[in-house]
Amino acid sequence: MMPVSRNDPCPCGSGKKYKKCCLRKASHPYLIPDDKEKEWAEAFACMGEEKWDEAIAHFKLIEDLVVEGFSARWAIAACYDVKEDFLRAAEYYEKALETCRAADRYEIMNALGVIRASAGKFDKAIVAFRQCAELTDDPKELDGLEELIQTLHKISNGQESPNVFLTRVGLQRAFSEMEDERYEQAAQRLEKLKDLDPENEAIFYNLGVVYTFLKKEDLAFANFQKAVRFNPRYWQAWYNMGQLCLIKTKDFSQALHCFDRTLAIAPDYISAHHQRGVAYELIGDVAKAVQCWKDTLTLDPGNKQAFENIRRVTAGDTGRSASVPE
Repeated sequence: MMPVSRNDPCPCGSGKKYKKCCLRKASHPYLIPDDKEKEWAEAFACMGEEKWDEAIAHFKLIEDLVVEGFSARWAIAACYDVKEDFLRAAEYYEKALETCRAADRYEIMNALGVIRASAGKFDKAIVAFRQCAELTDDPKELDGLEELIQTLHKISNGQESPNVFLTRVGLQRAFSEMEDERYEQAAQRLEKLKDLDPENEAIFYNLGVVYTFLKKEDLAFANFQKAVRFNPRYWQAWYNMGQLCLIKTKDFSQALHCFDRTLAIAPDYISAHHQRGVAYELIGDVAKAVQCWKDTLTLDPGNKQAFENIRRVTAGDTGRSASVPE
């Protein structure tokens, strides 16, 4: 694997670009003792290449080093976190809290709570999330923490399965991987989540999205189908199935069925009206196609594509609709 570039997602999992996260933290050699500078650089290079064990080994040689508030212990915790070695990750998050800046305590404490719960240490996780609540006054964050604490209480008391929490964390991590365009990793994570919660429509829907990006259309369609099997009102899944039928398999009748289901649930979804029109044009029903594009313009008067499609078909141009890729 090539080393991480400045604009790539940071390998520490923060969700930031590398240049705005660990590269910035590692780019101040004048703050690093000469005898530790090489290890610091080597450790981050290994993180960039996702060589987690090698990164850990380098960081452990400089375990007491802190650069601008970012410590080698925090980096070690992040590496163990990625490896899902929960107990060791928790150990090093705890160590990182001993030397971190006040501004970083919430982030590290939250990660510690997640790791503790992932390791089945629910009571300790609750303690960490309560400490997080003391570090923020953001109402949204406070509500989320309280909901999480209540969920962990139920799990601890045997009222709910631990899989509820593990699925939630797994989905969040998959979302981060998808945002970073790491679709293979997201697919692997979501496939594992199916074993934890085999009737969770969100898992199947996001697998459908991931496999679409990976150009595995058959797998994508099958997962969207499962999403609507468990939740027939999952209109996003119906819409995406319609798109696959329209663009990939050229099954225009099935595409219409999917777009119809989408609009029965979300009647104001503009894209479904427009693509329904494309499907009607492709089966030769121009009048219905025009009506769909008029419906599109009713919802979105500035929609240039719908306007151009109406102009084109009413002018007698039988060329292929611009909305369907070659």
